[in-house]
Amino acid sequence: MRYFPVLLLLWAGLVQAEVYKSTNADGEVIFSDQPSPGAEQVQLPELPTYSAPPVRTPSRTSGVGQKPAVQSLYQSMVFTAPENDATVRNNLGALSATISLQPALKTRLGHRIQYYLDDAPQGTPVTSTSIGFTNLDRGSHHLSASVVDAQGNAIISTDTVIVHLHRESINFPGRQAPAKNP
Repeated sequence: MRYFPVLLLLWAGLVQAEVYKSTNADGEVIFSDQPSPGAEQVQLPELPTYSAPPVRTPSRTSGVGQKPAVQSLYQSMVFTAPENDATVRNNLGALSATISLQPALKTRLGHRIQYYLDDAPQGTPVTSTSIGFTNLDRGSHHLSASVVDAQGNAIISTDTVIVHLHRESINFPGRQAPAKNP
């Protein structure tokens, strides 16, 4: 039963639609998927297709040949706040981010967390699983984080989270209506 969807897709790829063209008694041209007397089959061009290029994920490792044994120290690292594609409204441009790391950060091994905002490292690596950003410009921002070892090599990284920051425009503070002339 689990192969049924695959067989259905293969069968669907073999089926081709046929189009027929005919002219009725009033001289109107009629296109149909059903043949009729005097209809001729229309040859349709092949449909254009688009194949997207593969998605490239940026690497934050500064060392070459990272050891797979180090990767197994951590099972997961994800942002718990903000959620991906979240909208944050804050006129001060403040944004807080929190990650969940399983198991906990191994500080005895010299591991730290490096946060990135728009692919730029933010400060030095820290031991905190949360960070606050201030005075961010309004618009979309990309957040990510990596656990790095004492040499700065990335051990595990989060997926990038996109956050949309809304700030009130300085051109329209308070969205006040223009003053009326007396």
